[in-house]
Amino acid sequence: MAFEQNVPIEAVAESGPGLAFIAYPKAVTMMPLSPLWAGLFFMMLIFLGLDSQFVCVESLVTAVMDMYPKTFRRGYRRELLILALSIFSYFIGLIMLTEGGMYVFQLFDSYAASGMCLLFVAIFESICIGWVYGSDRFYDNIEDMIGYRPLKLIKFCWMFLTPGICISIFLFYLIKYKPLKYNNVYVYPDWGMG
Repeated sequence: MAFEQNVPIEAVAESGPGLAFIAYPKAVTMMPLSPLWAGLFFMMLIFLGLDSQFVCVESLVTAVMDMYPKTFRRGYRRELLILALSIFSYFIGLIMLTEGGMYVFQLFDSYAASGMCLLFVAIFESICIGWVYGSDRFYDNIEDMIGYRPLKLIKFCWMFLTPGICISIFLFYLIKYKPLKYNNVYVYPDWGMG
């Protein structure tokens, strides 16, 4: 594609949604038996999306059911919760099919539950395990589960190494922060970033 358009490879295949929805489909059309490869490629995308959704929905439903067992462990309430969650997610996803949907999609992709947002959560999880719950108590729980005591190095990792590395990466990200751009042209406004 880069040869055909007479541009560098970096200009053709940028990372992000454009790679899956623009660059790869264009490359597939240039292959022999392109309808077969196009069908297989989009089936792969659909199965990948469905698999990801099953995990997300089941983890959320399990968390809600564990919080309110008396409410949701009766009759078909679990199934109704899944239905309500699926309908809500469908309407959120519909927003991303509008004319400005790619902008909303990129905001969700960058700030909802990926990259630095997950690292921010990981910092607090590691601090909670190492310091709030206590590394000694967690160490004893691990021994109860697997039947023997792991290396003492693990406690050091829970308390210092993992939170330290996560905080360092997060601070580096904040220092090197650049505003989110769409196609390296459109810079999102502050209210959109918020």
